[in-house]
Amino acid sequence: MPTKRKDGRYQSSVTIENPLTGEKVKKYIYGYSLKELEAERQRLLKGNIADYLCIETFHNFAEDFILMKRRDDKLEESTLAYYQCLLDRHILPNIPENMKISNIRPAVIKDILAKITGSRTRQAVYTLLNAIFKAAKFEQIAEHNPLDYIHKPKHEATPAAIVTPDIYRALLDEIQGTQTEHLFKFAWDSGLRRGEIVALRWSDFDAKSATVSVSKARKKSTQEYEGKTKSAYSVRTVTLSAAAVKNLLSWKVQLAETLLSKGTRLAEEDYIFRSLKDVTQPMTLTALTHIFASLKKRLGLPDDLRFHSFRHTHATLLAEQEIGVKKIQVRMGHASASFTMDRYVHNTAKMQDGISETMDKISEKYGR
Repeated sequence: MPTKRKDGRYQSSVTIENPLTGEKVKKYIYGYSLKELEAERQRLLKGNIADYLCIETFHNFAEDFILMKRRDDKLEESTLAYYQCLLDRHILPNIPENMKISNIRPAVIKDILAKITGSRTRQAVYTLLNAIFKAAKFEQIAEHNPLDYIHKPKHEATPAAIVTPDIYRALLDEIQGTQTEHLFKFAWDSGLRRGEIVALRWSDFDAKSATVSVSKARKKSTQEYEGKTKSAYSVRTVTLSAAAVKNLLSWKVQLAETLLSKGTRLAEEDYIFRSLKDVTQPMTLTALTHIFASLKKRLGLPDDLRFHSFRHTHATLLAEQEIGVKKIQVRMGHASASFTMDRYVHNTAKMQDGISETMDKISEKYGR
């Protein structure tokens, strides 16, 4: 069944047999009218060897690549939107629309990468291009992958700073009595991701067992939506301290009273944290980012501090208390303990506590 695209063209597909190999291949077809689409379908069905020796343009194959990732790999809309953004902003404008994918040489790719200022974006563009050319090579549309002749750009991730006790107290003093106070306390106590926090509903919170169940996350594509967690490891049950439970229950009472004053009752399927503009709507990722940025500016906090810093702080606090590495990894929802320790646990003075005393005892026992 043909579908109409945003660019005004109709899109469909046709399965044809490659006369060179006998392999059945599914090809996407496009046309500005149903008549034009049908003509293209008939052309492919009556195709000859020349059709298979004709190489696709990069633009068309890149478009098909994104469609394949959506259809076959079932990638999240947020990831697909990011890929499309990289294509539209950094790649397609620098490759002529009629350029065949087989004609693209390493020099073209180097030029694209050289025009990108951010190291993280440069690395992401390299990775996307590499995936596109690998797919083209696998489908025998391109003989070589030009990325094989280019070193992958390096990107040194800048870790978020941690929220020191002084900064934490300054934040709480500034937002005392507001929903933001309850939200920041929860972030400090739980270590959850921003998207996981704003996707939580009251039904995910069990006060008796002192836990929250994390099974979804709010994400951004062309607009915000609720989707899967970052990975399978992110689906988890997080235990809460007595203080964290008390904080959520206190917010629940406050929220219920506010909703009741507007003629609405609090339901278990409702979101825990709400929009500051409309308490009946959930908190958005964008709003939470703006709230933290505004507070940071108002209080003159360090530039490398962001909302994600609560997550780094949580992991570091647990490590300082000598909580097992595996326990911290599982709680954070990471795939490996090494990633947790390398990226999220910061070196603090408290981590040196007791080492000198222990070495003194070792020296007394084994020294001369």
